Amino acid sequence: MPNIDEQDYLNIKKTIIRKLYTKRAFSKGHLLYERLQSGIPPHLIGFVKDVIDELIKERIVMKYGRTKHGDAYQLNIEKLKEIEEMLE
Repeated sequence: MPNIDEQDYLNIKKTIIRKLYTKRAFSKGHLLYERLQSGIPPHLIGFVKDVIDELIKERIVMKYGRTKHGDAYQLNIEKLKEIEEMLE
């Protein structure tokens, strides 16, 4: 876990997952890293990459690939039930 308090970590994690979910970024969809950073308080933006890396280790988020606009991410469709439970 990144070097931030647990509540901030969970808020960033939930924000990232919610954004990917509402944009339907599963099998074909994806969101750019910059889009995932938006809406995060400025003093926590530096931790977004660390939280994404943790979500990739948990296999909740997958790296879609590199686009001409930057890195893109999507949710792991195999973990959809787990993701929906997190968002409730």
